[in-house]
Amino acid sequence: MRALSPLGGLLLGCVPHLQTPAGAEPAGSGGSASGSDYVAPVNSWDVGDPPPATLAPEGFAEGEVFPDLRLIDQHGDEVSFWQWYGMVVAVDLSTMWCGPCKELAHEVQITWDDYREEGFIYVTMLSQDNAGAPPDVDDLNVWADQFEIEAPVLSDDGTYANAIVPDQAWPRILVIGRDMRVYEGQVTPAKDDAIRATIEAAL
Repeated sequence: MRALSPLGGLLLGCVPHLQTPAGAEPAGSGGSASGSDYVAPVNSWDVGDPPPATLAPEGFAEGEVFPDLRLIDQHGDEVSFWQWYGMVVAVDLSTMWCGPCKELAHEVQITWDDYREEGFIYVTMLSQDNAGAPPDVDDLNVWADQFEIEAPVLSDDGTYANAIVPDQAWPRILVIGRDMRVYEGQVTPAKDDAIRATIEAAL
């Protein structure tokens, strides 16, 4: 069942009750191997600058170039993280059954509205539905509708979430800088005030 992190308010989050195997390494970026062969997908989201030819995926740790993950959004379209090169990206890794994730979801659209004009996008990556399975497009729309989120809500089968959040303590917030390098690998606590302060610093 769900439980709070033993660190309470410092690292408030959920631990899994059902999940895909922890510690799985991503099989690949799922997108382009480098900026030189990057092809942007067709979708309705904001687009930054074309990634430079020298851009190459490195990983999810601070200072590393975030890979060009290709995931499906709530409209059923493919989304590329590298389409936001030149923008600041906050990534909310959550599950649909997690209480703190739901609390944080209420702030996503408000925060995006406040910083969007400065070249910012707020992305939600859901790795589990209420039963612990990978979310489908209907699940993504339930989440977006419930929390009035117009920003991207993406489905991950756990491959990337398990690599980024090996302890499976949800939610986890990352902030990616304009150069697609991870600016902050774990905003702590995962609360709106701390997230906003990190976004402002990255902008």
